[in-house]
Amino acid sequence: MPGARVERISVLGGDNGSSARRVLALEWNQEGQAASLPERVFTKSTPTLPMRLSAGKAAPAEGRFLTDLRPHLPIEAPQCFYTGRDPVGGRSLHLMNDLTHERGATFCRADSEIDRAQAEQIVDTLAVLHGTFLHGSCTLDSSFLRTYENFFDAAARNNIEAGHDEAMIRAAHVIPAGVLARKASIWPSAVEAARMHGGSPRTVIHSDVHLGNWYITEDGRMGLSDWARVCRGFWGRDLAYSLMTVLAIEDRRAWEQALIERYCHAFSKQSGTALEVNDAWDAYRAQACLALLMWTPTLCPPPTLPDMQPEATSLEMIKRITTAMDDHDVVTMA
Repeated sequence: MPGARVERISVLGGDNGSSARRVLALEWNQEGQAASLPERVFTKSTPTLPMRLSAGKAAPAEGRFLTDLRPHLPIEAPQCFYTGRDPVGGRSLHLMNDLTHERGATFCRADSEIDRAQAEQIVDTLAVLHGTFLHGSCTLDSSFLRTYENFFDAAARNNIEAGHDEAMIRAAHVIPAGVLARKASIWPSAVEAARMHGGSPRTVIHSDVHLGNWYITEDGRMGLSDWARVCRGFWGRDLAYSLMTVLAIEDRRAWEQALIERYCHAFSKQSGTALEVNDAWDAYRAQACLALLMWTPTLCPPPTLPDMQPEATSLEMIKRITTAMDDHDVVTMA
């Protein structure tokens, strides 16, 4: 807006994890006020070396997804006003709308309860995302996104396997005995599951759809935030990772059949390609170990990664995922 200028910036709060997150209050001059420019914005940046190692390389893709692709998706998700990255030092910055101020959003936590209607919104959101980009004939260009295997291989180079092994000992009190007895098979199963992404039809996946990345607007819509790991991969990852983390264990057991059926219907409608329920179940089980590999190294991060979540959150997510693995005999399938 010509003539618009920020005259004062105040930091209202924030926290640090895989990135530094802050809420800023902006005071505009008369031109900015007349244009109704946002009074609050949300920033994501990577000021520290561990943050840049963890998320810095993904920042350009996240920013481009939010600016180029997100506006075409009829889903509840953040809007990005500006994105930039220093190609030499790796520092990055995203400037987005403040969802709490603008949408009355409440961000989910490990103890948040997701009801059936909200769970249905979650699978509908994923089906729209996955179905939109399933075919190469989609006019929206997502080729700039990394593949899921790129992310997994980078994490492996950061020695997440050691963190996983340590966490399986540290979190043993929340892990079912059947999974603990076969813990040696989890890493090889995860490697195999990662390779599935190259042999399956690719689409755009969020890839980090755990409970803490969902929010609820004041009008009851479920939204999906933190697109730092958006990539091209297999839709089964998001389906498994979401249902195994967003739902309380008993709710997942009661609802997952119906939710997977709902996902298949919505996915088929959005993509124009039929997805059979049995195939979705196979994918759901096969991708479970990769979901776990997001949380065991979070509980026990290697030296190259930052502390990203409170211990209680990591333990709850590990409990939910490993219980789902036990329920569906995932480790005996390896």
